[in-house]
Amino acid sequence: MELELMEDEEAPKSFAQRARCFFDSHFGERSIGGGIQAYSGFYQSIRPAQNGLLSLNIDIAAAPFLEPIRLDEFLAKAFCKDVRDLNQEFARQDAYGDQARAKAKKLLKGIRVETIHNRGAKRKYRIQNLSNEPLRNLRFEMDGESISVTDYFHRTYNYMIMFPGLPAIESGTKEKKRYLPMEVCKILSGQSLAKSMSEQQKKALLGVTCVPPEERKRTTVEILTQLRQHSGPIADEFGVRINSLMTEIPARILPSPSIQYFSNIVKPEPGKGSWNMQNRMMIRGCRIERWGLINFSQALNDRDVEAFFKRLPSECEKYGLKMNPMLAVAPLTELRYNVEEAIKYLNDQCISKHGKDLDLIICIMPPTNNKFIYAAVKRVCDIELGVVSQCCLSGHVKERKADYIANLLLKVNVKMGGYNAQLVDEKNRRLPLISEVPSIIIGLDVSHPRVGDDQSPSISAVAASMDWPYFSKYEAIVSTQRHREEISTELFWEREDENGGKKSGGMIRDLLLSFAEKHGAPAERIVYYRDGVSEGEFEAVLNSELEAVKKACESLGWGSRLHNDQSNEALYKRPRGAGQLPKITFIVVQKRHHTRLFPKQHRTRNGNVYPGTIIDNVICHPTHFDFYLCSHFGIKGTSRPAHYHVLRDENGFTVDQIQQLTNDLCFTYVRCTRALSIVPPCYYAHLAASRARVWLGAEGSDQGSHRDNKSIVGGSGGGSIRGMHSRAGDVAGLVRPLPPLHERIRKSMFYI
Repeated sequence: MELELMEDEEAPKSFAQRARCFFDSHFGERSIGGGIQAYSGFYQSIRPAQNGLLSLNIDIAAAPFLEPIRLDEFLAKAFCKDVRDLNQEFARQDAYGDQARAKAKKLLKGIRVETIHNRGAKRKYRIQNLSNEPLRNLRFEMDGESISVTDYFHRTYNYMIMFPGLPAIESGTKEKKRYLPMEVCKILSGQSLAKSMSEQQKKALLGVTCVPPEERKRTTVEILTQLRQHSGPIADEFGVRINSLMTEIPARILPSPSIQYFSNIVKPEPGKGSWNMQNRMMIRGCRIERWGLINFSQALNDRDVEAFFKRLPSECEKYGLKMNPMLAVAPLTELRYNVEEAIKYLNDQCISKHGKDLDLIICIMPPTNNKFIYAAVKRVCDIELGVVSQCCLSGHVKERKADYIANLLLKVNVKMGGYNAQLVDEKNRRLPLISEVPSIIIGLDVSHPRVGDDQSPSISAVAASMDWPYFSKYEAIVSTQRHREEISTELFWEREDENGGKKSGGMIRDLLLSFAEKHGAPAERIVYYRDGVSEGEFEAVLNSELEAVKKACESLGWGSRLHNDQSNEALYKRPRGAGQLPKITFIVVQKRHHTRLFPKQHRTRNGNVYPGTIIDNVICHPTHFDFYLCSHFGIKGTSRPAHYHVLRDENGFTVDQIQQLTNDLCFTYVRCTRALSIVPPCYYAHLAASRARVWLGAEGSDQGSHRDNKSIVGGSGGGSIRGMHSRAGDVAGLVRPLPPLHERIRKSMFYI
């Protein structure tokens, strides 16, 4: 605690602080649009290290702050309009004006401002409300007479209101309201943005810290120098000395795995972490008999669309897929329907002509403003029709580049049940421990609503491998849970059924059952990768989720406390050592941290560490089993390694085995020919959660308030398909349920 206090004292008091990050405009500021500017700054924390030392972790950072400008100017930037036009729009006394004022109220609420019209008495306010009428319509009582706000400012301050159509800041009581024109209020500097950013703003903010390794290293050293100057007396008082040099750490580079395709093997080159599909066929290509196409983009003409869909069958043949050279029905290119109607119309045409649904619908999307279309496509295809859909941006369709089409077919193939590739060590049963006996790899992620959304549920997603001894096909189940609850609460539940017996369910249970049904035996080893957990939550997440997995196994008759259950589910008992539960290795994956690695040698062409670089000493925890792994090639900026924490290892992996297995798995991501920065099971869970967010409403955001029980979608248990699972003791009315995933695609990798 004393060191944390000293650490905070090191930063000058003028800095704005967000958690462990400090910001100030003198570090640099950049407008990112909409009245928001990015402040540069730094992160710092003191962490225990090996050899009895403490490490000071410093990194550059950036965060969005409100521009310290007049409120009317800020509103104009946020609405992307001239303030004079806004003045006219807000002055309207109709539904349009009401909508504009409601949007402004949501945008401005909570912002701190100071008045600028009276230099002798500047006052500070926090915006709580805006008037429901334009400023020019507002009046109040003063000295026994009714006076307008505009007249009051003219008489008292000799100030002529320039934009009387804008609403006013409203304060005071209901009986005695006070009004302030926006143009006399200035936003106080140093206020961080508490609401969500647009995609353009997010991209601009990332650009502030997305810098090459050498530049990042140089800036970090400069920050350290400034901190040492400020902290000298305080550090001396605590007897602390801060090294002026970065810590040098011995590292290893793990070898890349060999990857098996249909008739050849590829070994990614050291330092690249990627390969291509040239002259390679997928291990098992899917068959696409009935397919259709819809063009939602006005950026393409019919000739471009025709050239694209006529090329697809030949490209499929090149990579081992079988695609009918003829479209099942004529493509829709001149839309007279909304998105849902267009998709249903196309599928109905196929049923009328061929007696069956489409296997695949390809949807061409406009280059911008396509989120609503994407959400509608996925909702109708995933939930209502059970048809595989693939969206393509119109720019890629027009260019028809070979690499793009290859990547497109990688996704189509796995969605349709095919296999793209596998590790040679999978094929030859050489993966440590998990190749020996039936094993399952699980990834779990909990996705939370965007900043500023205080109502939408969090979404928990689990992805689990199903094709042992291979680990490329992952079934996924998703579930809503309470807003911003980090621990996954729907892994396992148990309650009384209508006959007074016990009924069990949950995401993990359904996935384990699906695995057992497929293999005729239970999993004997489980490797569980958990994403998105902070160190302060390790113990709670481990205790809750590990116990849920074990209870799920026991409910299936896999453990020592077998249920007296004669159902088919209970028949999957361990053929040998029936009293044993599966052995579980529980690993937390952290990506949002501030550790960066700068190579002295063996650097990539852009200065980053080699893919496969691993650190398990010096800066790692003195007693815990953790390691940093940079499995990917950093394309832009400075690579951020994943930080893996092995919280429990009942399987008894050696350090080398778990590190090599984790690195190898990063080469199995089905959507591209490149190693990922984290293990694919976690990324699949993230994708599944993102898809579920799309089902809830336009742009993937929860819309409105629904009072119902929790739900689970996907998986193999009967209740999972219906999407109405709920834990015992849940209170109805807390969480919006997910719609049920269509039966036809629930076992597929629909989320890819």
